[in-house]
Amino acid sequence: MDARIFLDEFRPFRRGEIALARRLADEPDFLPPRELALLRHALRLAQLSALGGEPDELVDRIGGLRLRLLQLLAPVLPTEPARIDAAALAARLPKVVLLVADARRRLFEAGLTSEVALDAELATKRLVLVLGGAAGSGYVFLGALEELERLGLRPSYLAGCSVGSILAVIRARTEGFALPELLDDIRRMRERGAFRAPTRPRFGLPAALRLDLRTALGELFEVDGRQQTLAELPIPADVLATGLGPGALSEPSESYARMIDLEIHSAGALEKLPPAALARLVGPLVSLAMSRQVLVPIFLGADPETRRLAALDAAGFSAAIPGVLSYDLQSDDAEGARVLAELFERHALSGLVDGALSTLIPARYAWEAVEAGRIGTRHAAILALDALARPRGSNALLLPLLRVASATADRDRAFWDLHVAFQRAPNFLDVFPSDARLATAAANGKREFAETARVLPPLLAPVPPWKELAPDAIAHRDDRFR
Repeated sequence: MDARIFLDEFRPFRRGEIALARRLADEPDFLPPRELALLRHALRLAQLSALGGEPDELVDRIGGLRLRLLQLLAPVLPTEPARIDAAALAARLPKVVLLVADARRRLFEAGLTSEVALDAELATKRLVLVLGGAAGSGYVFLGALEELERLGLRPSYLAGCSVGSILAVIRARTEGFALPELLDDIRRMRERGAFRAPTRPRFGLPAALRLDLRTALGELFEVDGRQQTLAELPIPADVLATGLGPGALSEPSESYARMIDLEIHSAGALEKLPPAALARLVGPLVSLAMSRQVLVPIFLGADPETRRLAALDAAGFSAAIPGVLSYDLQSDDAEGARVLAELFERHALSGLVDGALSTLIPARYAWEAVEAGRIGTRHAAILALDALARPRGSNALLLPLLRVASATADRDRAFWDLHVAFQRAPNFLDVFPSDARLATAAANGKREFAETARVLPPLLAPVPPWKELAPDAIAHRDDRFR
């Protein structure tokens, strides 16, 4: 679906449904259950872009429904939850039901879907979780992951960049989530050492350190003696990397390995990087981030070819901070090399680096993948987690870079449904923190996620089949709840 159609015709209904969910979180009995279910059914049908046939076919078929429904509900379903009035919604509900019934009839007569299939599609709204780029600051997301599991809300799709991509593929490795197990995974990276001395990469950019995820985590992703690919993850997950197109580098690539003119061989040394050294790095990164016309966003996993990459390798490229961390395939990975060689030739790339240079929060890429059929349904809510929206402490040194990167949020903001801007995130460079700092990050994240955690259950709650709601009784009665 064209993004402009989504913003003009679909987005208002997503915002209306979120406002309704926020009101229900505050006042669960705000509307009678049946009336609430009928209203939610209407809002969800208006957001549906495809079911069975080509997306544009369904979009065109119920375009009239969206227009009339918007005219009907916009005055009585404001985006401010406290202003939603039950009586005003009651007055419009009979007409809403008639519009929905007519739209359903049109879909069935056109052969685009069946009653059972349509009800099944609208019954469940899937959760899409986007983990923003944040390096070590992203560990604040752990509290949100734990809270989602406590609520029984498991993501149907994950997208990430930078360290968010590492957390995404680790989370996608199993259907369920246990924070102690993920903490063990991070501890394993710290104890085994995920950093190596720099080498000349084939597909990455030289840097002070080489990130080696396979040594640290490879056994967790091993399947029949080989590494699990993105296509094989139990939960679909894609990660954003940035391709360096022609002219992206203003200096020879080898100079990026010398930007931090200190000996760094461990996560601890990286965390203690002097502010002056970090400041020297920020300038070239700002210059690189501003070269948008020659940067090529590569959403690894969104297409069948890159889905053949090992999940850890895809995340490694996404987390390769220019000048700090480089990443590359192992020398014996012939399949991965073939996939990347074709990608490099197609886009004339000279290297793959951190996806945060393309955008801090890849919400639009996640939306595009969902619309393209990545998870088999277009009916989803996109939740974006952002650890760098409020930089503080040592993270404040990154402000020049974040100001440039924040411009990318404009293209993504319209595509997320809920956004959590964590304000107590760890140090950006604390890539593999101690157990104590991880526990603190998770606890802070859980507290800051609490408000969103209240909204998600009513937003994602299932809706009964249309006929079970006895819509005819609503459509032919007066404008009062009974």
